[in-house]
Amino acid sequence: MLLTILTRRIYTLNKSKFKELLLRGVEMWGAFIVIFIVLWLLQFLMTKKQLKHYHQTVKEMSNHSSGYLGIGVDKKRFGTGTVLIMVTDVKGTVIDCRIMSGVTVFAKFKKCKRFKNLDILNVNVLRYENKYHVSLKMAIEKIHLQMNKEVSVL
Repeated sequence: MLLTILTRRIYTLNKSKFKELLLRGVEMWGAFIVIFIVLWLLQFLMTKKQLKHYHQTVKEMSNHSSGYLGIGVDKKRFGTGTVLIMVTDVKGTVIDCRIMSGVTVFAKFKKCKRFKNLDILNVNVLRYENKYHVSLKMAIEKIHLQMNKEVSVL
């Protein structure tokens, strides 16, 4: 009889501890899910803000009276990506250049003086830093396409 009472007592203790552990696990997973959703929404809002900044910068740079606009993007799966926006005059000399480089949504466009007054018709892309090769080449190609399109229309 005493053994039966002790066995029941241990069983009820283990059952209550099991329920307590189960409730703690559910609370922990609930908190994890809430934190995940909050971080996901925060990333969404910050990405939207960065996209707005991108569109605003492109609009601002396209307001030049004459010339060409080229945008080069170097997206990397891992590492720092680069977006380069370049405006040239009709002759192909860089008037304005902005560059955004970074991994997070906190990256912003900064004025880039290293490409100012650069003649894109006679440029050697390999002369510049390795991280700008792809984006610089893409921006120059876009400007060349616009120049060729205008020449063929005339």
